[in-house]
Amino acid sequence: MKKMYKLKPTPSEEGRLVAAEIYTAPPPPSKGRVIGLDCHPDTYTAAVFRGSTPHDARKLSSRENLCLQSLMDWSAKEFTREDLFLLEAGSNSFEICRRLQALGLRAVVMESCHVGKHAKTYADNDKMAAARIALVYLAGNAPCVWIPDAVSCERRELLHVYQNAVANHTAALNSLKSYLNQFAIRTGSRGLQIERTREWILAQRDWTPLQRQLLSGYFTNLDNQSEARARFLRLISEQICAEPLMLRCMKLLGIGKINAFALLAVIGDVRRFDRPEKLVAYIGLNPGRRQSGNGKDIKLGIGKRGRGDMRHLLIQGAQAVLRMGANTTLGKWGWKLFARKGNRNTAVAAVARKLLVQVWHLLSGNPPTALEADKSLALKLQKLIVVLGRKLRAEIGLPANISDCVFELQRRILAIPATSP
Repeated sequence: MKKMYKLKPTPSEEGRLVAAEIYTAPPPPSKGRVIGLDCHPDTYTAAVFRGSTPHDARKLSSRENLCLQSLMDWSAKEFTREDLFLLEAGSNSFEICRRLQALGLRAVVMESCHVGKHAKTYADNDKMAAARIALVYLAGNAPCVWIPDAVSCERRELLHVYQNAVANHTAALNSLKSYLNQFAIRTGSRGLQIERTREWILAQRDWTPLQRQLLSGYFTNLDNQSEARARFLRLISEQICAEPLMLRCMKLLGIGKINAFALLAVIGDVRRFDRPEKLVAYIGLNPGRRQSGNGKDIKLGIGKRGRGDMRHLLIQGAQAVLRMGANTTLGKWGWKLFARKGNRNTAVAAVARKLLVQVWHLLSGNPPTALEADKSLALKLQKLIVVLGRKLRAEIGLPANISDCVFELQRRILAIPATSP
């Protein structure tokens, strides 16, 4: 069995070693034990085994209904570096894994889709789930997943709350439109957050006092959601200005500020993927295929695999590239593929896949080819600066003048060494 981690030096971390993800669990410990850990928000259940396969595995003990502190105390007292903790990927499994590693113990997180499917074959409870995690690992059926570093975790949290804010803002907007629609009031292209539009709405009919209060509630909800969305967008823009690699991603076609931030948040250290094909598979932009016998050959498309949030953003970027028409080499290639295949979705997915390959090369220090024109890049940076606002630009040390800010951000992009990962 291959090892899960391949250690590579990181120059920016002064000689420290970081793990590169290759999706293969480490081998069973020859002298130590394996501990399957079933994690819930408030309770934890552990099953301790010794052995290297499901056939020779011997259950030594189990612990049920442990609180977090009891789990940490028990783990520090009973286990050593020779033992291996196994967790199923879940909402708190990464944090538990980090805490165990902080105690000097070994712990890995296994993919939930490989572990969870075995729960449907027989009766299940927490004690059986902990044992199942260990036995599935010993059978060699469950790969491990990368545990995000602290910076990537923070970025993913910010991306998550921003996407929730976008969804909440859209829901508030649609709720107001739906309420107005029952009175046959259609706002068209008017902005519902503009005071003039709201005065126009109030003048469309004789609203009762209760209806005016309801409208006020809809307006207030829309304003609150809009403010939350703008606040998180400013935080994302601040992060981009402080991270030259994100600014560098914006040089690519179809990669705006949200895509640039999301790419670094989701990918983390690009050296986890030794080839661009692995990154494409991780996001889920590789087409699926099923073959059987002499005649069965089913092409599945990109399907529902991988990181759906990042895949959707890249699809939007590919749509933008195609909207540019034949003004770019990548756009021209995409339209030729559309003409040959006769399916726009196929062309969009293919362009998104090429964009992701370009991202891998850019983050790996290789020169990309699908670059924006200087004028388009300057426009992207200008929009980023406008989102920050004058006060925040001053706080993070950017010039007050927008054109000077654009020049400063371009300088930061050029300051990145060509071989920087």
